[in-house]
Amino acid sequence: MKYSKAYACSGTQKMTIEYSFDDVTRKYWNSIAENYRVAINILTNEFHYGPLVPPDSQLKLLPEKVTNLRCLELGCGIAQNSVYLAKQGAECVAIDISEEQIANARKLAQKENVKIELASFSMEDASCKKLGLFDIVHSSYAISFTQHPGQVIKNCAEMLSTGGILLFSTGHPLFAGEWIDLDGESGLFLQNYFKPEPDSRFDDEGRELVRSSLFPVSVMADWILDAGLKIERILEPEPMPIDKMSEQEISRKVPYASKGWLELYEQLKNVPALIIFKCSKS
Repeated sequence: MKYSKAYACSGTQKMTIEYSFDDVTRKYWNSIAENYRVAINILTNEFHYGPLVPPDSQLKLLPEKVTNLRCLELGCGIAQNSVYLAKQGAECVAIDISEEQIANARKLAQKENVKIELASFSMEDASCKKLGLFDIVHSSYAISFTQHPGQVIKNCAEMLSTGGILLFSTGHPLFAGEWIDLDGESGLFLQNYFKPEPDSRFDDEGRELVRSSLFPVSVMADWILDAGLKIERILEPEPMPIDKMSEQEISRKVPYASKGWLELYEQLKNVPALIIFKCSKS
């Protein structure tokens, strides 16, 4: 998607500058990077998959040992998962479209005393030619924000070494529904499962700044299979039992949490917010 904006020049001429949706999205994530860092608590002593769900120490999707494995994180944010893997001895590369997020990721890596190769560009631009081959490509709750998720998954497959793993979580299509109360009962209203409504954010002029798109499970599975990968596991995890945890326990044990997500807990006990795919390249 491209936008254009006309600027007045000398006389009656106008200069038209075109800029892509990526440019708009980059500016948005740069603008909220600091608030994102403060508002969302993401641990570095666990590998997380997204809001309120159990860490990999419980889900056990990563290899038992990642020492010396080359790992790539897409849409890394502040790269907490890469920090975790680097602590386990992995060789880590992490990318994000936001320069401010990458700057915060660099500070975190220094604070945690780990080495991570960090770069700022979109997930669509990640390629074998640019980055090389990896044993693990991973992404947590980020692929839904790309304009071309099927192409991103194809690129991931090309960047995997033989026997490599693609491990990603993304928004669950059911989470596009609206939670409603009716006659004392509460539940989900989903108008169209096959074309879920995207989660978009707009500026004051009505211009779309960022979009998280959701897709039927079968569509996502086809992207994976068309990329030549094998689906090893599909998970729709329930949230951790935060209703039985103190605030201190939540901050120490829930790998990804924020005030906003905690307020949605009663819904997430019934409808998954995300889906996780573990895929392999034979």
